[in-house]
Amino acid sequence: MLGLPLIATPAFAQTEDEEHSRRSDIVVTGVREDDSYAPQQATVAGKSPAPLIEIPQSVSVVTRQQIEDRNLFTIGEAVQTVAGVTVMPFDGTNPDYRARGFVLDYAYDGIPSTFSSGVPEFDLVIYERLEVQRGPTGLFRGSGSPGGTINLIRKRGQDQLALSGALSAGSWNNYRGEFDIGGPVDAAGRLRLRAVGALHDRNFFQNKSHTRKLTAYTALDFDLTPTTTIGASLSYQDTVANTPMNGQPAYGLLSNGQRHPLTDQFLNFPRNFQHLPSWNKFAETTTEYAGEIKQQVGDWSVVVRGLHRDIPRAWADAFIEPGTGVDPVTLTAAYVNRRSRGVNGKTSVDAYATGPFRLFGQEHELAVGYSWDKRTTSFRNRSQNRLGRYSIYDADSIPLPGAAFTSGSETDLQQSGVHAQLRLRPTKDLTIVAGGRISDYTNKSRSIVPSPATNFTTGARERGQFTPSVGAVLHLTDDVTLYGSYSDIFNPQTQLRADGTVLDPRVGQQYEAGLKGRFLDGALNASAAVFRSKDKNRALADTANPGFYVQVGEVKIQGFEFEVTGSPLAGLDLVASYTNVKTEFELGTAAQTGAVFDLNTPRHQYKFYARYAPAALGGAFAAVSLNGQSGVVAGGVPGIREQAPVAVVGGQLGWRVSDDLRAFVSVNNVFDKVYYQRVGSINTYNFYGEPRNVLVTLRASY
Repeated sequence: MLGLPLIATPAFAQTEDEEHSRRSDIVVTGVREDDSYAPQQATVAGKSPAPLIEIPQSVSVVTRQQIEDRNLFTIGEAVQTVAGVTVMPFDGTNPDYRARGFVLDYAYDGIPSTFSSGVPEFDLVIYERLEVQRGPTGLFRGSGSPGGTINLIRKRGQDQLALSGALSAGSWNNYRGEFDIGGPVDAAGRLRLRAVGALHDRNFFQNKSHTRKLTAYTALDFDLTPTTTIGASLSYQDTVANTPMNGQPAYGLLSNGQRHPLTDQFLNFPRNFQHLPSWNKFAETTTEYAGEIKQQVGDWSVVVRGLHRDIPRAWADAFIEPGTGVDPVTLTAAYVNRRSRGVNGKTSVDAYATGPFRLFGQEHELAVGYSWDKRTTSFRNRSQNRLGRYSIYDADSIPLPGAAFTSGSETDLQQSGVHAQLRLRPTKDLTIVAGGRISDYTNKSRSIVPSPATNFTTGARERGQFTPSVGAVLHLTDDVTLYGSYSDIFNPQTQLRADGTVLDPRVGQQYEAGLKGRFLDGALNASAAVFRSKDKNRALADTANPGFYVQVGEVKIQGFEFEVTGSPLAGLDLVASYTNVKTEFELGTAAQTGAVFDLNTPRHQYKFYARYAPAALGGAFAAVSLNGQSGVVAGGVPGIREQAPVAVVGGQLGWRVSDDLRAFVSVNNVFDKVYYQRVGSINTYNFYGEPRNVLVTLRASY
């Protein structure tokens, strides 16, 4: 997506020839990684970097060069460029991401996370790049979503002095400033530092909506011995969002409960219309401490990583009562208000050893490890209070919620597991990738004051859950591979059978096959994949025993995709993809069976971005993007409230003043297409896509 705020750029040596090669020496997790539009390796599918063409699953990488060229600012903007990923606006500040019918999970430098929807994430400025694996990733994370994992690779201390900064200004008072500085402290380069900061202050196209975000990050890496490296980082982010938009409502019933010809339809009000009060406010502060130690033992690496994250959060807001909409005649709605304050917490440890060994004349690789992850929440709430009807034009007259909290709760989710992955090469052209994980999982909750305090009770618990993964990669040539794989993941359930036992976990299973290739001496990557997955053991009501459940529900996902990234011509950078996904209930209730499962996932999705900087034009460059999809119903009503097929175009023009200075202007939604990025219910989540907007950026480096 173009026209979004700019990220500070790490400044490394650049040439005046091909822009796609200008940052090939970025340091990521202690090894030098290619940062072009056609990266050669990724770590999301293993514990050490592996060539993309030898990973038997669908993996996409958004590198730092792509982030900067495309003016990507948030994780959502970055994954929106990835094949098959749909970004779902949520509460105005924290979106969901979906692939292959399900949400995507997170990992941080390979450390699995159990964070869920609506939990704040850091600005993209602190990350070097991100990797997205689509499909189940249970081998290294244990429980989670069958959709896949976003692996975020943080910036590290630099072994060369580098300084960069950026200023951006755009539509709706959108202002941003950033810096990125780092380098060695001692002459030998044993101690390397990095400091990054960003301040972003902006309004939005919706009236009243405003966000101010301050992000700060520092990292150090120290070579304790020639074979031992320790690293640490501190990340901080403070966000205040005033009246964040949660999507326009739709028309509901009349105040007397009767239907109207407009009932269930979009309001179709101007895109800047805001139906929420000015006093709505979300405040979130995120602090993360992370560290690691890496010991080289011959050709083997032993790594221990850990992180701790605290997110104090508070919000007070009013919104239209769930299940209701706007009266089509009086243009009033039933509002509720609420207040919450608490903390999301996360602590994780990931330890592993990986390295090669020789057997039968071939070199193979083995990774073995252990991970532990804990997620906690502790919140006090003032429950939703029904306020009566107010005009949607006069939301500021809605009263604030009272200061006293009325309920409280805490949760404690922990999981741990041991895993192993073997890359076995029976011949020089064939690689077998096989592994498994044994996991333990416990989710507990309790009430706290002002609710009557209780002890923790266990909701879901699993012991010794086995998660396999197996694949094969055949080199048809040195640069073209054919692959096939099976992977799965589990998701614990809490519903009870008639005999009083808890249902077995849901299991997301995927079979995938495809081709991958690298061409033009590594300047161009291409892949094609076909996949079929099932989400099994889904809970269905036991009709013979009311109040109990049976685990017979099943969802089927199938489709195919193509992706091309890289530089097919000198000066031309390209990212293009097409995804076809069909989701359906294979076994469910009578109403479900055979119906579409994920109404938010378009059947067809295509993404295209091209950036051209021909040598003949000196420093001039231009880019164009096109994101399109087939229609979706989502939370709407077929034929009444849905988004028809839509395509949105972006553009960019710029000039490289010198090797160290660039200026450019980006235009998002060039043709000012009116569309819904998400279709929701009659009370919320009908999100308009951004109208046409402009961003001017100046980026300098040294």
